[in-house]
Amino acid sequence: MKNPFSYGNELGAGQLLDRKSELAQVERTIRDGRKLFMIGPRRFGKTSILKAAEERLRSENAIVLRFDATASPTLELLVSRIVSQAAKALSGEAKWVGEQLANFFSMVRPDVKFKPADGEWSVQFGIEREKRENPMFFVDALNGLEKLAATQPADRPVGLIIDEFQRVIELGGETIEFQIRAAIQQHSRVGYVFAGSKTRMLREMVSDHSRPFYNLGDITNIGPVPRADFSAFLTEKFSDAGYAASNAVVSRMLDLAQDVPYNVQALASHCWYRLIDEAASGEDGFTPEFVDETLALVVRQQDPTHEGMWGQLTAIQQRTLMSVVARDGKGLTSARVLAEVGRGASTIQDALQSMVNSEILREERSGRQVQYVFENPFFYHWVRLTAMQ
Repeated sequence: MKNPFSYGNELGAGQLLDRKSELAQVERTIRDGRKLFMIGPRRFGKTSILKAAEERLRSENAIVLRFDATASPTLELLVSRIVSQAAKALSGEAKWVGEQLANFFSMVRPDVKFKPADGEWSVQFGIEREKRENPMFFVDALNGLEKLAATQPADRPVGLIIDEFQRVIELGGETIEFQIRAAIQQHSRVGYVFAGSKTRMLREMVSDHSRPFYNLGDITNIGPVPRADFSAFLTEKFSDAGYAASNAVVSRMLDLAQDVPYNVQALASHCWYRLIDEAASGEDGFTPEFVDETLALVVRQQDPTHEGMWGQLTAIQQRTLMSVVARDGKGLTSARVLAEVGRGASTIQDALQSMVNSEILREERSGRQVQYVFENPFFYHWVRLTAMQ
């Protein structure tokens, strides 16, 4: 029987667990030409939600352009990908498509050619290179996409999905937020979904009334899959293969993976393979202790990666990170923690912020209470099992 626990890849619409409301919200946004900001930590399945929505919308003949902004080191490259995907979406002879795109994206002056050998479109821009580095170059592409959408039948929606959208802001600088808002608030045919994993940065961007994206669109926060749903899923999949996963076993998996979907699936997958191997050797015993042992094996397998991350931290950051583990990420400026780290509160705060910026930690707020949480629970366990021993 095939391992039912998938991780490390984008899931399709038929593989998502519980994300019905989030999926429906993305689809509605594209169909209705609205704007949506989707905010969620890494490993929580945000990208899979976007992929699934894209699949379902395209099955209804929608034009959906989806990109990961971190894959484009410049705005020019991102614009090139937007134009080339727009070319793919239009049916017709290559010359006609090229003429249409030259009209839609006239401000960026694309020269679009089809390469029959690999079935791809190539894009070059006639505009001067210094202008391609201006944030307005990207905004002009958004305006061109709205022109394209206006030529489509009313029942053929057009959507632009940009994952890790904060990268666009980083590349374009402060002014690009104002320029994007000024453009897309006038757009009615293109639906926009801007997603990102730098939760603090994105939340400030959309919730601060002095920022351009304030009240520009809907906001949805991606959290863990409800524990009851994940428990039922794990129990069912192990049961299908003849392994009885007790409530204690399933709870232990979710606890160790801290309910992060990627890590839950990864831990369950490794448990699956161990169960198969040990059943072949005559051993049996699917217990919470078995799950603990499996986690230790997973952490050990990833030792080079975790050692590399640890080695890049300063001594103060390392001591601060150990305090995050020991104190469950809370009260990190208490007198006891200051004594453990051997530095003042401002130094510890700087260390925490630098690790948030480098996506080792993230902040979770409840009122005035701030808790620092590891982005990757497996790194948390590596620090606990290795660095702190």
